[in-house]
Amino acid sequence: MRSGKFSVPYNYLMPLLAFLALSPFAAWGERSSATAWNLLAVAYPDARDVEVVVGGSERALTARGLVKVKWRDGAATVELAADQLPAPADLGKTGGQYVLWAVDQDKKVMNLGAVQLNGKRIKTSVQVPFRIFGLLLTVESDVQSKNPGTAVVLESRLPVNPDLVLPVFKIEVPLGS
Repeated sequence: MRSGKFSVPYNYLMPLLAFLALSPFAAWGERSSATAWNLLAVAYPDARDVEVVVGGSERALTARGLVKVKWRDGAATVELAADQLPAPADLGKTGGQYVLWAVDQDKKVMNLGAVQLNGKRIKTSVQVPFRIFGLLLTVESDVQSKNPGTAVVLESRLPVNPDLVLPVFKIEVPLGS
């Protein structure tokens, strides 16, 4: 027995790390101030399917979903499916709509368009020109907004596969009103 060192067998450590990464209580992104959000941006490899967990913010704690990303020919194909989303009116945004955003590691923001809520679910497919990016879903009064507002509902987190090692960047995204 070694003294002064703590060691955990690998076969116990990986499931624990996977559980923590996928746990709905793992707060990867967070509101860093009233006008900014910390978001994780993943660097996607060429010609490989990568699944990324999306989780709810403090406005929608039970919301969850999955993003499938494949980078090919200078663009990422992004398929998002999520459920347990509240209606925009339930978040104090009467007449608001869900808008999906991509943010790259240089804080370049792209409005990917409105996403229709079907009951408590959303499903959409879009193209993103960024190789390294994170996703936010917000409720907006104007779907043509240039920057995400403060009503953040979902955020992308980490890849599902714990054996996949990819660069991940934490970025602070400025939020509008």
